[in-house]
Amino acid sequence: MRRAIVIVVVGIAASVSVFVAGRGGAPGSSPLRPTYYQDVKPIFEGRCTGCHVAGGIAPFALTRYETARRNRKAIAAAVGSRTMPPWHAESGHRRYLYDPSLTTAQIALITRWATLSGPRGNPAQPAPAIPSVAPRLSRVDVRTVMRRSYTPRRRASGDDYRCFVLPWKPDRQTYVTGFNVRPGRPQEVHHIILFLAAPAKARAVESWEAQDARPGYGCYGGPSATGRTELGFQFLAGWVPGSFGADFAPGTGVRVDAGSRLVLQVHYNLDGTAARPDRSVVELKLDDAVKKRAVFAPLVDAGWILSPASFRIPAGRRRLVHSFTADPRSLFSLFAGDMDFSRGFVIHSVLHHMHRLGTRGRVTLEHGSGRREVLLSVRRWDFNWQREYHFAEPERFEPGDRLSLRCEHANPTRRARTWGENSSDEMCIAFLYVSEP
Repeated sequence: MRRAIVIVVVGIAASVSVFVAGRGGAPGSSPLRPTYYQDVKPIFEGRCTGCHVAGGIAPFALTRYETARRNRKAIAAAVGSRTMPPWHAESGHRRYLYDPSLTTAQIALITRWATLSGPRGNPAQPAPAIPSVAPRLSRVDVRTVMRRSYTPRRRASGDDYRCFVLPWKPDRQTYVTGFNVRPGRPQEVHHIILFLAAPAKARAVESWEAQDARPGYGCYGGPSATGRTELGFQFLAGWVPGSFGADFAPGTGVRVDAGSRLVLQVHYNLDGTAARPDRSVVELKLDDAVKKRAVFAPLVDAGWILSPASFRIPAGRRRLVHSFTADPRSLFSLFAGDMDFSRGFVIHSVLHHMHRLGTRGRVTLEHGSGRREVLLSVRRWDFNWQREYHFAEPERFEPGDRLSLRCEHANPTRRARTWGENSSDEMCIAFLYVSEP
């Protein structure tokens, strides 16, 4: 890392213009002496403070000079290695929206600022933030919160799955066209999935909640009450660490029929944190009509789920690949209600998911002609920074095509791992947002 920093500094001395390209040109700073308020803070505000805020999922906030200066060496190392801002989609395959990656000039500027002990600059004349590229929810039509706070229980695995029927009962058909989650306790929330229960299943989910003395009801492995028969819920949206709220692809949305129920499944993990009350919030954008119906659908080998031992990662294994290739239309139909995929579907985004032993992952579209399109390649998997990757241009899946899912794991521990819902178990799954053609 020191060598990399030296190379960057030498490059700075050789070319002052690299700084000019990365700074706002605010008064009170110079190309060779960047300051926090005039040069660095604008970058942090435009690329970092979505996570690096008080109460956020990042380990420290970047909204105050004192904190930024105290952590300047760690910051310089993280941006120099392109670990931060987190963006793990391999380049060269396709264009994505919302890429927060820093430019070479911005990295050089932050590194130079850190090596100079973090000059403050003039707080009375801060430069404006660079434009944010983060996704966002364009409007919030419904904001719904868990009826009561819930304090997760520490179990042997450290995981607690809990479902909550949200206090929203639409009296007419509508479409969800955007989604955001604000976890009440990001430190203990592993992931959140919003499920849709059809009107015929509304009484069942409400009875499960009513029969449980604590808020919500236990729902290990799916949105049905633990030990009860699965009802075939539909995925509506999800949140994982690193996710941001966003509108769905233009002209698309997930239909919600009158009388349906929204079920919020929260996976709590208490490794490294004490249990505290959580009351997460869901924000939704709604529209009366859309051009194309859509759904979030899982791409996974059902055999791994039905027989967890078939997805085995032996202890001490340095590299193990699991892969799966199929026409997923019959699987997708299980989560899509009466949507018609007979003519194929359109893919708008993909989210790849593994647990802590994951190292690499890839989702590929294999055309009937033999041509292959990489939808997403993650060369450096990071369990703590997951996200949905939105395509700049949607991809069409035609009859005769197939989708391929590939996951690489490494198990340095002394215990073999198999498929499972707990953070200490493992997974290989992708979620695609797809619409009718």
